[in-house]
Amino acid sequence: MKNLNELLQMVIPKGWLFSTLPMGISDHASEVDTLYWFLIITCLILFLLVVIPLIIISIKYRRKTPLQRAISQIDHNFWMESLWTFLPFIYLTILFVWGFQQFLPIYIAPTGAKELRVVGQKWQWSVDYVDEEINVAGVGATIAVPVGQPIKLVMSSQDVIHSFYIPNLRLKQDVVPGKYTTMSFRADREGEYPILCAEYCGDLHSQMLAKLKVLPAEGYASWVNEMKSADQEMPLLELGTKLSEKLGCLACHSTDGTAKLAPSFKGIYGKKEEFSGGGSAIINDDYIRQHILEPQKTTAKGYPPIMPSFQGRVTERGISALIAFIKSLAE
Repeated sequence: MKNLNELLQMVIPKGWLFSTLPMGISDHASEVDTLYWFLIITCLILFLLVVIPLIIISIKYRRKTPLQRAISQIDHNFWMESLWTFLPFIYLTILFVWGFQQFLPIYIAPTGAKELRVVGQKWQWSVDYVDEEINVAGVGATIAVPVGQPIKLVMSSQDVIHSFYIPNLRLKQDVVPGKYTTMSFRADREGEYPILCAEYCGDLHSQMLAKLKVLPAEGYASWVNEMKSADQEMPLLELGTKLSEKLGCLACHSTDGTAKLAPSFKGIYGKKEEFSGGGSAIINDDYIRQHILEPQKTTAKGYPPIMPSFQGRVTERGISALIAFIKSLAE
C-alpha cells in the first residue's frame, strides 16, 4: 500500500490536485485564495445542480415513440422563476461586496507606506526609491522591500501598456503610458519572489522579469547601503559591461556584429550613422550620451524607434561607463 501511495503521488502530485496558485506571502493573498476557492466550490455545486437534474429529466421524460406527444405543458411557474432570479442576485451581491473589500486596501495605501516609483519600458522594470535615493533597473532587477512594511507603488510606462504582476502577492496592475496607476501591498514572509509583465508588450515580453526580495529591517538597510556604494569604485569598463546587461542594452544591441533590433555595438564607435528622419552624425562620446538620454532624436536608419530614454535613470558616471564599453568593442 505504501508503494501504491508513492506511485499515486508521482502520477497525481498533491500540489497539482489541491493547489493552482503559488505560496501566498501576505494577508491579501490568503483572502484572495479564500475567495478563489469559494468561487470554485460554489460554481461546481451550481453546475451539478443544473446538469444532474437536466440529465435525469432528459432520460426520464424523453420521447418513447416517434408519434408521442406531450399530454400537458406547464409554461410558467412564478415561484420557480422568482427563485432563480433572486438567488443569483444574492450570490452576485456577495461576490461584489467581498471583492470590493479586497480591492480597497490595494488601491488605497495606508498612511506611512514606503513609496516606490516604478517605470515600465521594453523590456525591463525600473524602480526609484524615493526615501533612499537609489534606483534599480534592468532585466532580472532585484526590488527589495522590508518585511511587514506597507509599500505603495506609483507606476507609469515609457512606451506601451505593461502589467506589473507579483503572483505570490496575488497583485496585478496595468502600467499605462501617460498616466499613473497605483498599488499597495505588505509582504509578511521573507524570501525571493518573481515579478512578471502580464501584458504582451513586444518581442521580448517573456524576458521582462524582476525579483521581489523581502528582507528583515537590518537586511534591508544593508541592501540599501550596498546599492549606494556598489558602482562607485568599479572601473568604468567593468561598470559599463555591467550596465549594458542591467539596463537591457544587449536585448537589442549585439556585441558580435549580429543584426538584432538595433545596430550592433561591435565596431560602431567612430563610424557615421544615418538617421531614419534624415541627417547623420559620427558616433562619438557626445552622440552616445545624447542617444542614451534622447534616443528618439537619433534613431538609426532602418531600425524601429523602440529605445526608451534613460534620462534621470543613469548617472553621468554610468553614461561614461557605457561609452567606455562601446569604445572597447571598436574595431
